[in-house]
Amino acid sequence: MEPRERQLVLILADISGYTRFMLENQTSAVHGQLCITTLIETMLREVDIPLQLQEIEGDALFLYAAHPGDEAGWRDVIAQVRNKLPCFFRAFFETMVPAAEATPCGCAICRNAKDLKLKVIVHVGRAVFHEIAGRPQISGPDVILAHRLLKNSLPNQEYLLMTEAAWRDVGREMSADFEEGAERYEGFGSVRTFVQRLEEAVEWEREAFYALPPAAFAARLRRYARWGFGLFPALIEQIRHPAVPVSTWRRAGFVLRFALGFPLVTAYLALVRSGELRARRAAELRERASTPPAA
Repeated sequence: MEPRERQLVLILADISGYTRFMLENQTSAVHGQLCITTLIETMLREVDIPLQLQEIEGDALFLYAAHPGDEAGWRDVIAQVRNKLPCFFRAFFETMVPAAEATPCGCAICRNAKDLKLKVIVHVGRAVFHEIAGRPQISGPDVILAHRLLKNSLPNQEYLLMTEAAWRDVGREMSADFEEGAERYEGFGSVRTFVQRLEEAVEWEREAFYALPPAAFAARLRRYARWGFGLFPALIEQIRHPAVPVSTWRRAGFVLRFALGFPLVTAYLALVRSGELRARRAAELRERASTPPAA
């Protein structure tokens, strides 16, 4: 491939809290990586034309949508990207909420998975398309800037952040509230940003989850329970290569608990947990209604 420069939309979807999550759960490192992988695969299902996956960078997706060569086509690309951005958050939240609400597992991984957050960085600029060792690559100052923006001054961890160029082309016509700000990076100076904060989106998804009709609610729990089948590769890997020294007896106990417990857990989620969760939610709402507002 001959190097060539093209205009494009750059997107980085990053799972915040990944490093702390893994460090605090080293005894179940494979299980933790499985959680991250599941979330990444959930978001990958939202990636389709015109978006292209450039790289999976640990806990982040690096995506782009390139200028097709004509302005009418570029406007269509921008419109499709604009419609796709909320889908990443929706897919992430729809996976996280049932897991956080319904898990019967008390391990550190399942207990702390609710602390994982999603942030998405969007920038419009130019990049050089080329190949290294036969692999397509994109590079240039705008690619560097998009990655720099992952480290910013925002105190919260759940947001959509756009540069001025991205907001002008993509964000301005979104039905969302953006806060204007600025970040400073060596070599780039002051970078104007537009941020949509999404802290409340998890609670909205939680309310939508509990608002489902009973049959649909149970179906969501069954879908979450089926995710447990993906734990078998993690089980095998943890037995063969535990993250910390573990005795043979403890490994055998882990296998036995998993083998006996998984069918029971699946049935429990599908048949019993549904009613328990809805009853707990009803109690929460009653308590909230009876609590007088703060002065």
